[in-house]
Amino acid sequence: MSNSRTSWKKTLPAAAAAAMLAAPLAAAPAQADEDPLAAVTVVASDLKNPRGITAQSDGSLLVAEAGEGLPGCAAGTRCLGATGALVKVPFGGKKSRVVTGLPSTAVGAADPTTVNASGPVQAVRDAAGGYTVLAGFGGPGTPQLRSSLGDAAKTLGTVFRTGDGKVLGDLVTHEAALNPDGGDVNGNPWRFVQDGSGFLATDAGANDVVAVPGTGTTSTQYVLAKNGTAESVPTGIVRKSDGTLYIADMGGGQVGGSRIWKVPPGQQPQVLVSGLTNLVDLAFDWKGDLLALSYSSSSLAGAPTAGSLSEIDLSTKTVTTIPTGGKLKQPSGLGVDAFGCVYVTNNSVGTNGQLVRIDY
Repeated sequence: MSNSRTSWKKTLPAAAAAAMLAAPLAAAPAQADEDPLAAVTVVASDLKNPRGITAQSDGSLLVAEAGEGLPGCAAGTRCLGATGALVKVPFGGKKSRVVTGLPSTAVGAADPTTVNASGPVQAVRDAAGGYTVLAGFGGPGTPQLRSSLGDAAKTLGTVFRTGDGKVLGDLVTHEAALNPDGGDVNGNPWRFVQDGSGFLATDAGANDVVAVPGTGTTSTQYVLAKNGTAESVPTGIVRKSDGTLYIADMGGGQVGGSRIWKVPPGQQPQVLVSGLTNLVDLAFDWKGDLLALSYSSSSLAGAPTAGSLSEIDLSTKTVTTIPTGGKLKQPSGLGVDAFGCVYVTNNSVGTNGQLVRIDY
C-alpha cells in the first residue's frame, strides 16, 4: 500500500486534537478544496439491489444482492420472487453468482430497473461449505406482511443457511413477540457480525441489536437510545480484534443525526462520535481506523443526495471525509479486502447496482 493514500488528511493542531478526546464528540468532517479526489473505479456492475460486502480469506468479496422481487410484478403491487443472490467478486476478476434463487420481495414499479427490493443483505461462509445469510425485510406490521407473501417468504427477516435452509434466528418474530424498543412493530435486519458460534444482528426497523446464537432462538442484546425524538435505526456493526463492537445508527434519517456507538466487552453501548448523517455501514481500514459509509448527505424525508465515506481515528475521534467527488449514489455496503482495498456497493436501489473500489 502506498502512503499516498493518506496524503490528503489534515494534521490538526495539538490543542484541537486534545479537545476532541472528550466523548461524545460532535463530528465536523472537513475537506479542503485542494484535496485530490479519491479514485472511484467500477469493478462489478449490473447488480440487483446490492447490499453488504464480506471480505473472504481468499481475497475475494462476497456481495449480497437483495434481488428485484418478482420480474413483471404489477406496479404498486408487492410480489415475492426468487431473485436474491450472493455474488463472488475475485480480486481483479469477474463476478459470479455463487448462490441464486433466494427469496426477494418488492413493490412493482413502472420502471422495473428502479425497483427497491428486500432480500439478502449480508452473508458469510459457513462450516458446512455453504453460506449463512442475513435477509432484510421490513415495514409496519412486519410479521403480518411476511405471512401474506406465503411460506416461500419464511426466511425474509431471518438468519438462515443456504445449504439446508435452516433458520438460525428469526428477527421478525423476535420484534413481534418482544418489541424491545416499545415502538411500532417494525423490523428490518441490516447487518450482522459473528459472535462466538452465533451472530449479533442490527435491526434498523426495531432499533435494536439481536443475539442469534444459531440454535433457532434470539435475545435482545442492546436497544439503542433515540437521538432526541428521532429513532436510532441501527445499521452497520463491526468487531475489532480486542472484542470491542462498533455500531452505526442513522438517527432517524436526519442531517447530523447519525452516531457511532462503542461497546467494549461486557459493557453497554456508549456514543463514540455523533453529528454524522445517514450512516449505513462500517469497516476497518488497513491502518485500523474506522470507515463509515453515508447513504445520503440530505434528510431522507426528501430525495437522497450523494453519499460519502468518512474515516474515524479511534484514538482521537477525529472524523475526516474522504473526497469522492459526489460519485457515491445511494451507497449501501462497505468492505475492505485482504489487501486493504476499500469497496462500496453503489447505486444500491434498482437493478443497475455497482461494486466500486475507492483508492485514496
